[in-house]
Amino acid sequence: MEQINAIYHSDEKRVFLTFDDGPSKSVTPLILDLLKQQNIKATFFLLGSRVEKNPQIVKRQYEEGHYVTNHGYSHVYSLIYESPQSVIDEYNKTEEAIRGAIGKPDYSSYLFRFPGGTSGGRHKNVKQEAKQILEQNGIAHIDWNALTADAEGKNTVEEMLEYAKQTIGNKNSVVILMHDASDKILTYEMLPHLINYLREQGYSFKNMYDLI
Repeated sequence: MEQINAIYHSDEKRVFLTFDDGPSKSVTPLILDLLKQQNIKATFFLLGSRVEKNPQIVKRQYEEGHYVTNHGYSHVYSLIYESPQSVIDEYNKTEEAIRGAIGKPDYSSYLFRFPGGTSGGRHKNVKQEAKQILEQNGIAHIDWNALTADAEGKNTVEEMLEYAKQTIGNKNSVVILMHDASDKILTYEMLPHLINYLREQGYSFKNMYDLI
């Protein structure tokens, strides 16, 4: 967990591509094809409800060396943030779904990304308590320090790429938030340009296996 806590601090230029809210049949396989062509391993924060619908895609993610991890089950704030225990229940339900999909009954991701991020908002107190429970059970949590804003209103490849460049700035260690839900085809179309930019800037591509 200490390594996760230090993820934003590095002497080397490194980048973690992360994707939330999948898997989806329409977008995730395209992203996986591109990552395979580029020899890049990413980190996928999965929704348990979508894991259950697309287990074969999760199995492919795992077998191709990507880090498959936990974004809760529902992504419905009124459900997941009803109480600290409901956060833990959604985490556990999603872990079970991932285990079933990849055929590894002992698999644990040890990593959670809170829907909407870990801080702020009307559910901040529930999140704070849930963070403590997760940490007591050896489960880390992580947000991001750069994003394409593909879920915040940027709706062209050019806008997403420019926003990513702005939020990456001069950071050495970058965790980029993107999404691979079914309506995020533009994220896939933007991704080759982002990868090229990151390579030009001297970043090496990492995933959470490098830290956990």
